[in-house]
Amino acid sequence: MTSSSPAAAARSAVVVTASEPEPRSFGKQVVLGGLLDHLCARLGPDRVHVLLVGRPDVPRPATPYRLEVVPRPRAREQLLAGATRVVPPPHSSLQEAALWSPRVLRQLREALARVDADLEVWDTMRTGQYARRLPRRRRVLYADDLFSERYATMLRRIRADSSRLDNPLGEFAKVLPGVAGRLAAHQAVHVPLLRLERRLTARSEAAAPGHFDATVLVNAAEAEELTRRSGDPHVRTLLPLLREPRAAERHHDGTATFVFLGGLDFPPNRDGLRWFLGTCRESVLAQVPDFRLLVVGRGSEQLPEEAAAWGDRVQPLGWVDDLDAVLAGAAGLLSPLRIGSGIKIKVLEALSRGLPVVATPHGVLGLDVGPDDGCLVGDGPAALAALLARARTTGENARLSSAARAAWRRRFAPDVAARAYDEVLGLPSVDADRPGTPR
Repeated sequence: MTSSSPAAAARSAVVVTASEPEPRSFGKQVVLGGLLDHLCARLGPDRVHVLLVGRPDVPRPATPYRLEVVPRPRAREQLLAGATRVVPPPHSSLQEAALWSPRVLRQLREALARVDADLEVWDTMRTGQYARRLPRRRRVLYADDLFSERYATMLRRIRADSSRLDNPLGEFAKVLPGVAGRLAAHQAVHVPLLRLERRLTARSEAAAPGHFDATVLVNAAEAEELTRRSGDPHVRTLLPLLREPRAAERHHDGTATFVFLGGLDFPPNRDGLRWFLGTCRESVLAQVPDFRLLVVGRGSEQLPEEAAAWGDRVQPLGWVDDLDAVLAGAAGLLSPLRIGSGIKIKVLEALSRGLPVVATPHGVLGLDVGPDDGCLVGDGPAALAALLARARTTGENARLSSAARAAWRRRFAPDVAARAYDEVLGLPSVDADRPGTPR
């Protein structure tokens, strides 16, 4: 699927998703929103449709694209799908079964026929499972990241140090029937559940690319892994399309105020913050006595109990409307993650603002960055403490800030990522004669 031939370029598109696309308050919504912005820019908003498998009774903001809600499966439908699709064929993953319903299939078929778009983008395997049962069109699976790898890192972490992960299934647990979601919170349940889901998800991931013209992941290493597993040559990497932040000058004054960015209802975020607060305090305060940490994101009001020992050095801000105002005066972003998959949107948000990053290897997963990109990466309390001390130094902070801005412009800015989207999705080029297309 390329845009080299004007006759092959898409004229309209439909995105099928089970994730609320607005407001863009966490990583998944940011990624999905970037895709929708690009489709609207290339095709015109009136030619971009979203079919959302979600709750029909939720108030939603107005959108430039056309949004239609297909009611998600009810608890009875979820339980039936779990009983008939996980153990017996098609041996689907639990997250796929939680979203499966013959009624939803029928309504998606009817909606897609009405929309009649010549490009279908299916967001993750949970919705992509429906595409296999529908008439074939030009279709792309926006797989996002390999969930089987995320579950594998969680299981390795639990085996390594008996780590307790709150809500390890994350957003997936929220779509389970009420009693099942509550059961999944117990370690005696979620560990074997993670093992089962990792195995089932890996199986589904390997089979999925054969049903699509292209399969897209945000992490290049995971794209290579899925190519190996599936044997399909049409697995590609597309970095998220983030909006260019408004122009704002940084004003770091040498203080050691760092920012942790990310919702604490996401297991990798909470685990990483808990580990940092619980194991790094002595090392950090020895090298950076005036260290402060601002915790920004959904659920940050409920800090891990390990924060108590830090006193007022750790300050939860919750959700903030003006992220630029928080980041502009900070010494850097702290990303001490230990588990997960995909890439870290928080790091891209920092680089786009010229904010230095101090991180563990998992904290910059999938981005292949280092000091020349404004990122200092180390593992363990002593290493992170030394990097925090280095990053807060005025001269080094300015150098890292310039490197971060340069890396954003060179590798991650919207105009750089957009060219790959046009190629993979078969979209008209920027000078094509299309309504809504920038010239």
